[in-house]
This record gives sequence, C-alpha cells and structure tokens, in this order.
Amino acid sequence: MVQYNYGIINECYSKRAFGLSEISRARKKKGCYLKPITKEAKTQRGRDRQKTLLDTAINVFLEHGYERASLEKIILSAGGSRSTIYSLYGSKRGLFLACLKHLVDEVYYAYEDFYDEKRGWEEELEVFGNIYLRSILSDKAIGTSRLIFSVTAREPEIGRWYYTEGAQLSYLCFAKVLENKLPLDFNDLKEISLHYIEMLKSDLYHHRLCDPHFIP
Repeated sequence: MVQYNYGIINECYSKRAFGLSEISRARKKKGCYLKPITKEAKTQRGRDRQKTLLDTAINVFLEHGYERASLEKIILSAGGSRSTIYSLYGSKRGLFLACLKHLVDEVYYAYEDFYDEKRGWEEELEVFGNIYLRSILSDKAIGTSRLIFSVTAREPEIGRWYYTEGAQLSYLCFAKVLENKLPLDFNDLKEISLHYIEMLKSDLYHHRLCDPHFIP
C-alpha cells in the first residue's frame, strides 16, 4: 500500500530558517517521498549506473507506456538484471516511481544550480520563470505528464504523489527563495508563489500537453 505523510511534507518546508540548500536536505527526510524508497548505491560508479538505468527506463516507459514497458525491454536497453532491479526498487512499479522522482529532481536541481542569493526579487522571477518553463515544456516532461495521467486512472496515489512532489514542491521551494528576498509572511509567499507559477504556465502547458505539434 502506498503511504503518504503530508504532515512531515509540510514540516519540511514550513520552517523560516530554511534556505534553498536546506530544502534540498529536507526533501530527503523520511516521509517526504512515496514509499518504497530507492536504495541508493554507495559508490559513485554505482550511482552513475543507477542514473543510466533510470534515464533508460523512463524512455522505455514513455515509448511503450507503463503496462507494455516490461522489465525485459528495460534490461535490454540499460543492461543489468532482474535481480538488480528487484534489489534496488522492489518491482517494476518501484522502478517507475524512482524514474518519476529522478525526473522531478532534475527539474528541481536545474533551478538550484542557478540560484544566487545576491539577485533581487525581480531578477529572480525572470531566472526562475525561464528555467521552470523550459523544464515543464520539454518533450520528456510533457511525455511524463501524459504517462502519469494514463497511469493515475488505475493508480490514483501515484497521481497524488506526482502532484505533491511536482506542483506543490515547486510552490513551496520558490516561496522559500522569495522568503530570502521579500519581508512577507511565509503563508503569503506560498500564495504568491502558487499564483506566479500558474500564471507562468498559462495556457502554454495545456496547449503543449494536448497538441504534439505545438512548440512554444
């Protein structure tokens, strides 16, 4: 049974002392992620191989869909073995969740790498907006969204997790960034962050999602 702990998730992002790096560490707290949790390799070589496996697996999921993306197809493309996948992720479903977490992390860290506490809030809006839109409108992100929508009909908790770790995470993380730049209550900053991000997406996201030929 998939488990959530929204109380812990909220706790991770509600402390005013947190900055962007602290949010990164908070995301790794027990309870912030949908279980089962991936076993992380202990060596850099092992982590690189895991990344290759996840990158390959999500491409297989996107190409064939969740149901038709067999472990055999993933192993054929990425190498490794069934025993490795079961050891790290427990099942195909666990591997799929790990792929989604990997994609969410890519979007999150794409912005974190460009964060500069010396920027003013107006410039930060522009920097964040560019990175965020490029991330969510990419072919892989749009393909993943379509895949999530198809899977959520059978697995609603995966959809809820993806919303929590995708949309809600972006609201909360950007609110923490604005907290370092604007003297406002954090609850107000969360509302500002939510409305700003949704304004950014406007009709671009849904147009891109529904029309494969539309390139913003």
